Formats: sequence, structure tokens, C-alpha cells
Amino acid sequence: MIGFGLNNRNVNERKFFMTSKEILVAPREIHDLIQRASRVEGCEASVAERIASKITFCEINYGGGINGWLQLVANDENCLTETFKSVQVLDSLPSKDSLDFSWNPSIPFAFIAQSLDALQAYGFTWESSPEAPAGDMQIECICLNKLNFEKTASTNKTNKAFSEGLQVDNDEWENLGGIASRFLLSEKILDDAHSAVYE
Repeated sequence: MIGFGLNNRNVNERKFFMTSKEILVAPREIHDLIQRASRVEGCEASVAERIASKITFCEINYGGGINGWLQLVANDENCLTETFKSVQVLDSLPSKDSLDFSWNPSIPFAFIAQSLDALQAYGFTWESSPEAPAGDMQIECICLNKLNFEKTASTNKTNKAFSEGLQVDNDEWENLGGIASRFLLSEKILDDAHSAVYE
């Protein structure tokens, strides 16, 4: 059962458009699995939370977010934290109207999509190499340019994802779930969960 407000009619209609290799999931499920899997891969809680937000955003708006995460962790057990550090520069408003950012080795677009979207609200446009990115495409360079108008990011895809769910690759979902299942909460976290702070 899908626990985010889909009635049977909508589910059946959505299934018509899905292949046998796809599964319908809620954005919160993606966020939860990415967060736990990132902890398994060595990230501290705050970093895992922010990575989960980035990947979920990308999966909703561009697709390929989950696969981008899986490709990255397959290369190096320390790559998540290092990649997160390398993209934080995009989380601040640039001091110049034109800037280039490069990564060597390249990084999945999924880790910068959310930041680039936020910068559009301040009038920045961006170009990437390679072009037409999806979340699992490897990005070597991003060029930012300030325009004279601000662009409000569309929320149509986000609203649709939260109301109808997202189609994701079943194999990727199972791989992610397998990694996330290895995350065990420590006794301290379990104790804190029952403290007054969380009540």
C-alpha cells in the first residue's frame, strides 16, 4: 500500500504509464532512504539530512537523483562527505555577476540542482558541461551569470510529486533500500527520541 493519499483509481491510472521496472514512491520515502543510506556511508546526521534534501529535490524536478547518489557511493566510501563539501560554495549568494565552478573529478548533477534552482530566485542563470543535465549526469563545470530579473522557481512538479508520487527505477530503489537497511540507530538516538525535546 502507498501511504501518501493515492486512491485506487489514481494508482491504477499511474500504473498504466509505468514499466515493469518502475515503482511508485512518495518524496518523503526517497528523503528517508537517502538520509539513512548516507549515514551508512559515513555522513554525520546534519550532512545526511541536507544530502537527502538535495537528492529528493533532483529526483522530483530532473529525475536521476537516486541513481546519481548510487553512482557516487559506488566509487569511494568517503565520496559523499567530500562531494557535499565541494558543492557548498553554491549554497551562498555569489559576490560577482559571473562565476565559473568546476569539479575534478566530476560530480552528479543531483548534488547541485537544488542550489542552482535557489540561485535562480536571485536572477542567476546557469549553464553546465555537459548540457541538459539529469541527476545522474556527471558535471565538470557550472557557469553562473546574473541577469536583471528574478525568476521564481515553479512548484508544479513538487506539488504533483507530493500528491501523486514519483516513478523511480525498481532496481535502483532496491539497491538504495539495501544500503539504508544497514543503518542502526544508536541507543542515545533512541533515548533522545523519547525525550521532552521531541514531545
